[in-house]
Amino acid sequence: MLFLWYESPKFRITPINRLNKGVVTMGHDNDPNLNVTDKIILAISMTVLVFLAIFVIGGGFIFGFAGLFQLFSVHYETKSALVYYVMLLIPLTLLFEVATFFLILRIVVFLKKPWAIITATIAIKYLFIWLPLYITDELIHTIAVPLHTELVAAVLLCLLDSVFYQKR
Repeated sequence: MLFLWYESPKFRITPINRLNKGVVTMGHDNDPNLNVTDKIILAISMTVLVFLAIFVIGGGFIFGFAGLFQLFSVHYETKSALVYYVMLLIPLTLLFEVATFFLILRIVVFLKKPWAIITATIAIKYLFIWLPLYITDELIHTIAVPLHTELVAAVLLCLLDSVFYQKR
């Protein structure tokens, strides 16, 4: 036996019913199905979800760099120095990512051969991934990252970037 749950339109106001009645205001501010408590719970849960996502991504970067620095015997004075390193690295990387995008768009137009396009794209991405690592290392004095560690980290981040941004 099939049970169907039917709710009469006169008991519940939906956007469709609102339009039928001639009321054109839509959105959660004027939604009679959400009271103030539901709206507050919704706002708090969305805020917690955004912060959780930021902490998971930031924690992944912190543990990743801690492992890389442990592997290459990079010493840092405190764990907060590593947190500061990652907190400075992420905005710099985002800034250089935008610059990478525009530079690739400007240079690839002039290249005709596919191997030249691929080589130029990889070289530009590698350079613009290494630059934030170098700048962050120079700005944070409590961590001294050798050049070979920065270059290996840039290769790993470049490979990670290519894996996540593959064309499907």
